[in-house]
Amino acid sequence: MEEKQQPAIEFYGGKKMAILPIVIYIFIGAVLAIGYQYYSMRGLVVAAFIGLIVGFLFVKNKSKYWDIVIGGLTQFGNAKLIFTFLLIGIFTRLLLTGDIGSGFIWLSVQLKVSGSLYVIFAFLASTIIAMGAGAPIAAVFSVVPIFYPPGVLLGAQPAVLIGALLSGVFFGDALSPSSQVINTTINTQHDAKTKEPADLGIVFRERTPILVATAICSMVLFFIFGNANVGDVQGNLQLVRELANVTGLFMLIPVTILLTISFKTKNLFLGLSFATLIGFVVGLVSGSFALSDIVALNPEHTQISGIIFDGMYSMVDITISTILLFGMIAVAVQGGVIQLACDHILNSKLLQTAKEAEIVIALGTGVVNVLLSGCVLPGILLFSNMADTIGQRKNISPNRRSYLMIGMATNITAIVPINSAFVMGIITIINEMGMEQSVDVTPFAIFASCYYCLLLTFVCIYWLFFKKEKVVDHMPNEKGCSQNGSSV
Repeated sequence: MEEKQQPAIEFYGGKKMAILPIVIYIFIGAVLAIGYQYYSMRGLVVAAFIGLIVGFLFVKNKSKYWDIVIGGLTQFGNAKLIFTFLLIGIFTRLLLTGDIGSGFIWLSVQLKVSGSLYVIFAFLASTIIAMGAGAPIAAVFSVVPIFYPPGVLLGAQPAVLIGALLSGVFFGDALSPSSQVINTTINTQHDAKTKEPADLGIVFRERTPILVATAICSMVLFFIFGNANVGDVQGNLQLVRELANVTGLFMLIPVTILLTISFKTKNLFLGLSFATLIGFVVGLVSGSFALSDIVALNPEHTQISGIIFDGMYSMVDITISTILLFGMIAVAVQGGVIQLACDHILNSKLLQTAKEAEIVIALGTGVVNVLLSGCVLPGILLFSNMADTIGQRKNISPNRRSYLMIGMATNITAIVPINSAFVMGIITIINEMGMEQSVDVTPFAIFASCYYCLLLTFVCIYWLFFKKEKVVDHMPNEKGCSQNGSSV
């Protein structure tokens, strides 16, 4: 047995109290969403901060507590994700200022695409963008401002349209070889004998066919339920024609640059950098915007605005929420509650067979993901060592563990309506748009309309109970869980 590390911080009441900040976070988020119908990332920011403050009251070494919280930024590679948000914010603002939405309206009018057909169009488009984005949460903040406004005008049912965009993001990420979620998962799951990580090619081959079938079934549902009221469509036809602008399609050039470079180099930062710079040039040359739209100073009111500042500022809510979330994860890890849970599971009677171990891995991934607002990557990072230890002990191949974990982290556990960062983030984006033609969309309506994630839940059940796993012919050395402190 490996020597177990002592918790870096201690709580009154024992190691179990290290989970208190996350429990408070979930509770307040649920109260705001269910009790007060307040749907926004800002509610999660407040909930996270209160959770951390309550945790501070119960910790013994108070002077070290905030060092642990701040350390969460580097411990889980959060700084990289934060910078991704900022670049995505600028790039998205570039596309919006370049009127890409009006370009899609023009294209939809020419192709006579509206209602349910537009919903399917948005699903496929968000799939493509997500394949190049590398991270689902980053892709969401790109596709919603682009495809949601024209979709509402073109007669798409708002909740179903959002469900299609969110579904496309998860489906596209599942197909992307540069996905942070996929690469992180396969690199944390190892073979018990060779210690080699899971094989990316095998994981893709085993899961892609059924994921494509799931996406096709989702599109059928989007077609059936994607139409809004016909009267609403007729009333918006004139407005649609007025907003249609073919020059907005020039903004597809930086989008293409982003996807091409990201696919080729598997480096989202490189793709965003070139795409943004080329987008500035394209926008200026095409007349889509002026230099003052990139950076504008107003000395009279001491204000600065434009694509760069407004783009970064639009990501403040999700950025702060993510920083606090990773702080809570660090408290749970360094407080010893994760180690405690790991030891309890490994020593329990739940792991008598390989099937029981698979169920524990799947349910554990899902529960942790729900607790961490469905952010996918943090949940996988936090649970990966436990899954690796359990899987090696029960001879479950790293490939099977990988697609089980990815599937469980991207099904309904990612879109729980009371605290999902994806759902709350989308509602925050829509509210900040201030669209006159928009309607109020609740998190519960989005949850019920995200057909790909809902169907993927049944796929995970199929993988667990009906998809057979090849038995390996070696026995691993038993060992305990280690602290998950590595970054990706």
